Amino acid sequence: MDNPRNSPLESSLVEALKRHLVISQISQREAERSLGMGHGTIGKILRGRTAIRLSHLELLAPILGFTLEEILSEALGRPLKATDEDRFARRVASHVASELLQHKQ
Repeated sequence: MDNPRNSPLESSLVEALKRHLVISQISQREAERSLGMGHGTIGKILRGRTAIRLSHLELLAPILGFTLEEILSEALGRPLKATDEDRFARRVASHVASELLQHKQ
């Protein structure tokens, strides 16, 4: 559900972030722990209680497998055309991040 306090771009970014969380199969809490974020920070962003910032996206990008350019383009409705190398690199980065998260626990 869109938060009326968010701009259309912010709402689109939140929706894109939600999709990337699902695809990555990393829980909000796992991501928060690995990044040193406070408990509930990501949930507050997703519910619109905390404004989404570029700094949040910069932190989340490596573990969720996207770049700032990709998620901004996705939110604007203009997805970038990823090459096979790009897709492979994102899968490897996401896998490495998942392995690191598992070893931290």
